[in-house]
Amino acid sequence: MVYVAFISLIITIVLIVLSFVLKLAGKLRLTLPVVYFLLISTFLNPWAAAHETLAFAILFILLGFSLISWIRSFKEYWDERQYYKTMKEDIAWQARTARERGISTRDFYIDSEGTMRYNKDDKPVF
Repeated sequence: MVYVAFISLIITIVLIVLSFVLKLAGKLRLTLPVVYFLLISTFLNPWAAAHETLAFAILFILLGFSLISWIRSFKEYWDERQYYKTMKEDIAWQARTARERGISTRDFYIDSEGTMRYNKDDKPVF
């Protein structure tokens, strides 16, 4: 009876660790490389031993795709950050120019594209 409880505990711990690893792999976009690594380490071990170079080449290709995905995401993040930084500077310039020309802040609004418009007729201020 003690052995059954011990085996059950070990299986539970292994499943919890596997769940955590797969969740972390999903967040890091490494799901395919991790699943492939688990498969060649367990079920496909005889095939991987016979075709070691091919097995590692496939693993490195999957890791390369993940790396490309990270680089693409970083580039999109950087471009979006630069866009909002430029938008913020443009809006600040428009507001400063409006104050210099004596236009009250109650007379205009800034639309979703960053254009300053009059409240009454929606025409651009500049």
